[in-house]
Amino acid sequence: MDPFLKQVARFLDQQFGAGISRLSVVFPSRRSGVFFNAYLNDLATGPILGPEVITINDLVAQLSGMQISDQISLILRLHRIYREETGHLEELDDFFFWGEILLNDFNDVDKYLLDADDLFQNISDLKEIESRFDYLTPGQKRAIELFWGNLGKAGASVNREKFLTIWNKLATVYHRFRDELLAEQVGYSGLVYRDLVEKLQRQPELNLPSDRYVFVGFNALNAAENSLFRRFKSAGIADFFWDYDVAFVQDPTHEAGLFIRQNLIEFPMPNGFVLDEDVLPAKKIQVVSVPGQVAQAQVVNHQQFLANPAAKTSFDDAALVLADENFLIPVVSAAGCRFNSINITMGYPLQNTPVYSLISQLIELQKNFRRLDGDEAFYYRPVLAVLNHQLLASPESKKLVREIHQQNKIYVRTSDLKKDELFSLAFTRQEDWRGCADYFMKLVRMLAVRYQSKGGASVHLEAEYLYQVYLAVQRLVDTLEQFHPEKISLSLFYRILVQHLQRIAIPFEGEPLSGLQVMGVLETRNLDFKKLVLFSVNEGKLPKTSAVHSFIPYNLRKAFGLPAYEEQDAMYAYYFYRLLHRAEEVVLVYDSSSDGLNTGEMSRYLFQMMYDSDLKPEFWHLDFDFKASGSEPISIPGTAVHQQRLLERYAEKRLSPSALNTYLDCKLKFYFRHVANIKETDELLEDVDPRLFGNLFHHAAELIYTEFKGKEVSSEDLKTVAVNKNKIGKAIHSAFAREYYKDRALKDVKITGKNILIAENLQTYLERMLENDRAFAPFTVLELEGDFEAEFVLPIGGVPRKIKLGGIVDRIDQTRDGVRIIDYKTGRALDLKFKKFSEFYDREKSKRPKEIFQTLVYAEIYRRNKGNLPILPTIYKIDQFFDEDFLPSVMQNGQPVNYSGIADEFVASLDELLLEMFSDSTVYDQTAEVRKCQTCPYNLICRRG
Repeated sequence: MDPFLKQVARFLDQQFGAGISRLSVVFPSRRSGVFFNAYLNDLATGPILGPEVITINDLVAQLSGMQISDQISLILRLHRIYREETGHLEELDDFFFWGEILLNDFNDVDKYLLDADDLFQNISDLKEIESRFDYLTPGQKRAIELFWGNLGKAGASVNREKFLTIWNKLATVYHRFRDELLAEQVGYSGLVYRDLVEKLQRQPELNLPSDRYVFVGFNALNAAENSLFRRFKSAGIADFFWDYDVAFVQDPTHEAGLFIRQNLIEFPMPNGFVLDEDVLPAKKIQVVSVPGQVAQAQVVNHQQFLANPAAKTSFDDAALVLADENFLIPVVSAAGCRFNSINITMGYPLQNTPVYSLISQLIELQKNFRRLDGDEAFYYRPVLAVLNHQLLASPESKKLVREIHQQNKIYVRTSDLKKDELFSLAFTRQEDWRGCADYFMKLVRMLAVRYQSKGGASVHLEAEYLYQVYLAVQRLVDTLEQFHPEKISLSLFYRILVQHLQRIAIPFEGEPLSGLQVMGVLETRNLDFKKLVLFSVNEGKLPKTSAVHSFIPYNLRKAFGLPAYEEQDAMYAYYFYRLLHRAEEVVLVYDSSSDGLNTGEMSRYLFQMMYDSDLKPEFWHLDFDFKASGSEPISIPGTAVHQQRLLERYAEKRLSPSALNTYLDCKLKFYFRHVANIKETDELLEDVDPRLFGNLFHHAAELIYTEFKGKEVSSEDLKTVAVNKNKIGKAIHSAFAREYYKDRALKDVKITGKNILIAENLQTYLERMLENDRAFAPFTVLELEGDFEAEFVLPIGGVPRKIKLGGIVDRIDQTRDGVRIIDYKTGRALDLKFKKFSEFYDREKSKRPKEIFQTLVYAEIYRRNKGNLPILPTIYKIDQFFDEDFLPSVMQNGQPVNYSGIADEFVASLDELLLEMFSDSTVYDQTAEVRKCQTCPYNLICRRG
């Protein structure tokens, strides 16, 4: 069975011979014309002058003499007319979105040749329908009556009145808008169509550049196209060729034949032309379900579905068709592994390029600006997004990112960002839309110059993206300058620019008649291929469903013959079934995963094929099993190398008590941090988390007690400090400067937003701590954030090896009962009691008393520095500050612990732990408590994230 366009080319060649050059062959798309010319060239036995090949849109523009204006200038003009005609002083920012809807409605009105006065008529008297709309069918009249009747029954409401206020003015706005455009010979697509139809109707004879017009492969005709076809037909200068499958045309219930059945009656094909309906061998149809949108592309590399990529093929041999055009890059990437020649007929959306994402991030950057103590600053999130963007990434940008994290800069001053010419431009505040447009163009131009110095295909692609964005911004500026530029706000400019860029598709250069064809569904009109792979055959993708935004209610659209979702579905049904008609091998791929908005449901067309068709597809399911790779627990056997590394490191450095707790909590975490030396990533903290809250409390408490260091503190001293809110406030302010803003100068720090509440909570806790300390006064403050370390000797392989344990003790004071080793705790609820030392090392215990263990280790380190004194391990748990009896002492079997009395037994248990840690036979395995992994910085490495 020959392709449809080849059949048409053969017929025209036989009918007109050399006279074919006097024809204009009109197609719905350019791709149809390319294939038609190729078939005609194959039929030619010698040199001939071919016909004019043109699309319907180009033909209408050519015959009308009007130019189609860009959408933005049309909306700006429409806004002015709307304000003048209605008296509504609606700002352009508010009008722009629904101005697009109104423009689309006017476009439909003209393409379907409607009387705007009739459509936008407020019919309060339903009897008027019979007299006014005598040209409508009873069904159409009934739809109008339903709408206005229901609206009248709705009663008075704000929305009803607002709708009627706008509706009553739409006809007036439409007529004035149309008249202005016609006077300037510019317009939107529908107006150009309507103007041509009306001109041709007024002309008794047509004076056209071609002798005859051949309309090939159309389907759903709007009223303007239908009128144009009738005018050409009545003049006797038109031929019509329709492509269809007899099966769906002869079935009156089949939606794919909805338009073709009427077209064949109204515009019959030429005498002597009959579609080639030779019986094909059994069509091979395979339906493939793949879990995952991107994973569908792997079907291309499967020999079962698309074979012989190396064989020499014709341009109409095979095609990959995308129901979802955003799927282009995965498909092309997969096909490139097997096919040397690929022709992409669809443009690549600019919004999928890195340049578009950079523009979007720069817009977010400009929106998130503030003044910071007289300086300009940007919010850190868009700053980091811009610095990390692939087009701006550099060693300098990485250095800036590290500084922002290290100094916890929530708002980043522009003076800190302007490290070179590019960053100086990128991080400059824009005040108005003209400056912002110039800002984007300068930045794009600067990036283009940078890419000129590089080579390679990927660089050329990036350069093309930059060029297209530069042109788009320049054209937008030229348009906006023509229509009240002073009314364009910066926020509106951002909206218009983003919408403008989203409409741009970058064309791919290539040989259109060679290699594997890759195209969207609309590009397949009139084309036939022997082998087809159609992707994203899911409900919602094919047929494509999208919300219809319109001021014209559904009933009125149906009444006046405007297209609704039923017509949309019928068009896609025609595209689908016509495409399959002549194909010999068809592979239909759909995404079976159900996540997010995707239901994993295959298209209705596949169900129709299964249950209401003679076609019997073969079903395949491709799956990817990733489960086995992540279920095995991780354990790393210790070696002599690990042992030596730890011994050498902690002979010089000190091993902290918190590291001992890490080992007891999870040996694998200890391995990552202390053996493999994998550092945790710096995280920028916008909100104060529990860890940061603890750091703030520790530092503020240290500052409050600093003046008493080395002195005896009385109860009255503590009372005086507790009521001195200014002193406590300064301590909190300093804590934020160091811990939150990472050592910023005090004058630069302002506590704002939610941090004000954090500061108030800190003040309350600090005041309560001072009040509780009065019960232990008088006492002498010996150390604040005291730094201590001590040597421990371990018999390793019969040889004594020294290691250091040490850390920072929050506070050490001397009371009448002894030296208190005080550890502040702001985290989980804990019990300050224990019975046996074995509790410290029980990894299975859900609430192992690790805080007590840590305090006892500090006590031992202090004892080795100061001698065998009465040492009292003490934990200040801030959530217990408000208990009636504040008892911070560590208790064993109901008695406060005097460390000197338990030191020997505790050291014996500690030595046992250290011998295990520094053994070459230790196995670093994962904790059995998965709960601990939720906040572990290494949970992605060990596959528990």
